[in-house]
Amino acid sequence: MAEMTEMVKDFFTDAQINIKTLHNVLSEFLAVEKGGQKLYEKAVTLVLDSEVRTKFREFHKQTVNHQKILTEVIEQLGGNPRVMSRTAKVATKKAQGLLATMGRTGITAEEAELNAVENIVLAETKDHADWELIGKIARQTTDSRLREVLRPAARIVEEEEDQHLDWTRQKLREMQMEALIKGGGTNKPAKTSMKMSSNGRGARPKSPGRARSRA
Repeated sequence: MAEMTEMVKDFFTDAQINIKTLHNVLSEFLAVEKGGQKLYEKAVTLVLDSEVRTKFREFHKQTVNHQKILTEVIEQLGGNPRVMSRTAKVATKKAQGLLATMGRTGITAEEAELNAVENIVLAETKDHADWELIGKIARQTTDSRLREVLRPAARIVEEEEDQHLDWTRQKLREMQMEALIKGGGTNKPAKTSMKMSSNGRGARPKSPGRARSRA
């Protein structure tokens, strides 16, 4: 969700939105949601962590609902959700590109898991930005009908998108650290006992041989 100061500023800013351009943008956002659904469906087959699988199933269900909400928004604004804009086709290819990297060929199961979570973070970063923009449009638009349609949709979805992004980013960091620590040795190098000379420099270790006899 946008920062509070930004949101307050939006309410005092007027914007005349080009509806044709908005239809194209919303078509792109719908393609992002559909791509996200497929990424979650693939990710749950790759993650080993039961907590992550549970969360991803929850986020997948919410993502499907976000598609439904966005489809209704497009229809209420007179658009056709079945028609894909140019940027929607590009968004679809991006999702397909991420999907193509998700598997266990040539990497360990743990590496495949990390890659799956990372791809979800990438997708959710875009998705989060999309809904922040929808919220901003709803606050700035001078079109009362547009505001009437977008505001409740943004209010429902933005909070969930915050959770999707925040949780997956945090979990990815935790998993990456665990992977770095896993198998790390605990033995520390032995310390060499050094006596300090009067000038503060370390004295050379004494030879284990016999000490010289005095004359």
